[in-house]
Amino acid sequence: MKAYKNSIPISGGLSALIAATVLVICAAIAIPKARATPTSPTPLIVIASGTGTVQTDADEDDDKDVPPAQVDKYVSVYRSMQKDHGLTVEQAASKQGMTVTQFRSLEDKIERDDTLRERVRTALRKAANPNAKDTDQEQ
Repeated sequence: MKAYKNSIPISGGLSALIAATVLVICAAIAIPKARATPTSPTPLIVIASGTGTVQTDADEDDDKDVPPAQVDKYVSVYRSMQKDHGLTVEQAASKQGMTVTQFRSLEDKIERDDTLRERVRTALRKAANPNAKDTDQEQ
């Protein structure tokens, strides 16, 4: 039986070094990407003044109120898709005079407003089942 001497002083030293290198490279790629991804799709505007920097949301005023007509259009898009399951979002939104981008922007605003979100859910529930109750708690 032949015995071979291990030329690497620490068992698994080279593989541990390779694993550590790969880990550092992956972290260097993943961390900046995660930090670069905005938590909100709303762009920020930075206003510089002599005393400091102030950040404001670009769509701050737009997010406060969603006109009832826009909510009705949003509900109509979903009702169309409930009636015709072959309909795409693009087709249903275009019937209401909206692009998919406008529809998704409106959807974001509605999802952030608890009252509007419940109003839409109730309307869609009633459209799907006219005998449905007004809220989830009553079912």
